[in-house]
Amino acid sequence: MKNIIAFILCLSFLTACDSEDLGTSNITIPEFDYDALSETDKYIYDEYTVPFNVEVIYRWNQGDASQGDMIKNLVPPKESQVVPFLSMIKKVWIDTYTAEVGAKTLRSYIPKQILLVGSPSYNDDGSTTEGTAEGGRQIVLYSINEFNFQKAQIQSYAHVMHHEFAHILHQNIEFDPEFKKITPDYTSSWGNMNDEMARNKGFITAYASSKAEEDFVEMVSIMLTNTPEDWNAMIENVDNTEAKEALRKKESIVKSYMKTNWGIDMVKFQKSVVAAIDAAAQ
Repeated sequence: MKNIIAFILCLSFLTACDSEDLGTSNITIPEFDYDALSETDKYIYDEYTVPFNVEVIYRWNQGDASQGDMIKNLVPPKESQVVPFLSMIKKVWIDTYTAEVGAKTLRSYIPKQILLVGSPSYNDDGSTTEGTAEGGRQIVLYSINEFNFQKAQIQSYAHVMHHEFAHILHQNIEFDPEFKKITPDYTSSWGNMNDEMARNKGFITAYASSKAEEDFVEMVSIMLTNTPEDWNAMIENVDNTEAKEALRKKESIVKSYMKTNWGIDMVKFQKSVVAAIDAAAQ
């Protein structure tokens, strides 16, 4: 990408061969001048780049966006929105995971690039997309210019981040294949139902019915971003007994997967994420 923030770190070169003269180099490595950074760039460097090796892009041209996004005439975020927004994301996602698995583990799996977009990304049906991910490497977050610390907004962005990160986790360690057998009738027509209809079919959200992998990460992210009381109400209010049992089976597999493979107690983690969402709201 062009015209993006790039922090160039000083490199050290080690000479491994004593008997071979490699000659001199004309390459000049520019020095990194922290003081020359803007306050926004300093925040990104201190809170994202140094501890987690994450590049945050907020300055970009239309041609830097993906082909699909270029059609939507998206715009970069206002710089005044960048630090407040990133601070919120850090509280509800990075800090909560760091407390559970440690900074070293999180650094190994965290997406290495976050692209911020100021405008909403409208879909053909009039709905908006708040976040997308590309292969576990990049996360794109939209509507930054409209962010104003409302709890519903924070909960929604927390859901996006935990949804996408759950994909990275299961791509590294697969979840129990029995999960896919609980409600095998996944459909590409998931957009024709709402979440209530989906729950009566055994899916926590309509999108969860699209494929098993989305089903799994929706279970993770919806659970983490709702209070235990709200989470249980979602399931207990389901009229279809078989669907309710299916949701509980999925819940059990998710809890076991997170505990066995990542050492995460989902109930404890859920409370931490919900508390972070509440604390981030103004």
